[in-house]
Amino acid sequence: MNEAIIAASRFGYGAGPDGTHAFAADPRGWLKAQLAPQAPLLPRFAGLPGSAELVVTLQQLRQERRQAKAEAEASPRPSAAGEPQGHQMLPEQRVLRQAVLQETAAKLDAVTTSAKPFVERLVSFWSNHFTVSGVRPIVRPLAGSFEREAIRPHVAGRFEDLVLAAVQHPAMGLYLDNWVSVGPDSRVGQRSTRGLNENLGRELLELHTLGVDGGYSEEDVRALARILTGWSIGGPRVDEPGRFRFVPAIHEPGDKIFLGRRYPEAGMGEGLAAIRVIANHPSTARHVARQLAQHFITDQPPPAAVDRLAQVFMQTGGDLRAVSLALVDQPEAWSSYLQKIKTPFDFVASAIRATGKPLTPEQAINGLNRLGQGLHMAPSPAGWPDDAASWVGPEAVLRRVEWAQAYAGQVGDDVDPAVLTEAVLGDTIAADQHQAIARAESRPIALAMLLASPAFQRR
Repeated sequence: MNEAIIAASRFGYGAGPDGTHAFAADPRGWLKAQLAPQAPLLPRFAGLPGSAELVVTLQQLRQERRQAKAEAEASPRPSAAGEPQGHQMLPEQRVLRQAVLQETAAKLDAVTTSAKPFVERLVSFWSNHFTVSGVRPIVRPLAGSFEREAIRPHVAGRFEDLVLAAVQHPAMGLYLDNWVSVGPDSRVGQRSTRGLNENLGRELLELHTLGVDGGYSEEDVRALARILTGWSIGGPRVDEPGRFRFVPAIHEPGDKIFLGRRYPEAGMGEGLAAIRVIANHPSTARHVARQLAQHFITDQPPPAAVDRLAQVFMQTGGDLRAVSLALVDQPEAWSSYLQKIKTPFDFVASAIRATGKPLTPEQAINGLNRLGQGLHMAPSPAGWPDDAASWVGPEAVLRRVEWAQAYAGQVGDDVDPAVLTEAVLGDTIAADQHQAIARAESRPIALAMLLASPAFQRR
């Protein structure tokens, strides 16, 4: 089977309309070259609002609205022409919508046009691993900046740095409520009803590092939650509003016992030390290796591949570039092609990348919602599932066919599906399906057949 097609589809988002000629001579070398260190931030992300700016803007707008409402209630008067009425958007809703549209456009542009599609797939993988979801409205405008600020810079760096960046990002603090977690014996805790919140400690262990079978207890969850008290977000009156901030007044004082080790009272240093330990733990290496193998090889990854990836993780101190390079070297990643079902996002992204015909952010958002995978809208902290059973029910298949027909109709006669089939699928599509596409009565019908074919739906 054509290794260049496998490289493009399994490790990226598929080939473009020009096919795989540029890297056909050395597909594995092409993938590895994409992981060069210190890649600069892509121009498409320049100018997008940062998370701190968004947090402060939303705080200010909500404060202004509360103040205006209080003044209106104190001095009621008839509505004046030009004032917000009915279902008009609130100011913060307009900011939220604009941020979501901008981030969606930049994300789609990255995955559909990047010369480093392997990096883009790794960004999506790690963003799902450290899920923050717009299901919580307060998080929605920050989900894109979270991926851009906390995930993207570290996909080829150290896992420990990635964990720290994710945990300290305001989107994670808001999503898992750590910004309101108060140590019961802290200065604030002793005089308020606010208490300890275990969400971040629990998900950090279960989902992000050790894994559910990683050898920790409920007491370890509570200990990590106490260690992470004080890891909060700066309010509007501090030096760096909207950014991570350690607040000693809500940090639980005293020593803690976590994973059998004593952590002497050290304020924020306790959390840094605990993250260093769990990020480099053997259970974390195996948990991360299994998830990577499940994403890049098969739903039930070969134990030998998991062992090899975990070994690289441990030997390199969690060097994700080394682990990603090792992924390319796994023979199972090349011998098990077409065993992974594309998620709806993969499907839409690979269709756009194949044809070179983009969608507007609104069209993409609506399409992904219809297909059941809204961008940055995972249903839980566990992220989107990464197995075929979650994406191939009868209704889901019908919706994919409907989307393929609608998108093909929008593309119209601008592409030749017979030529495109050869470019993006090569010998991975069955000969009779290739012939049927070539004989279709119109180009939109042929393109819909191509996009709905099993070879395109899998990677």
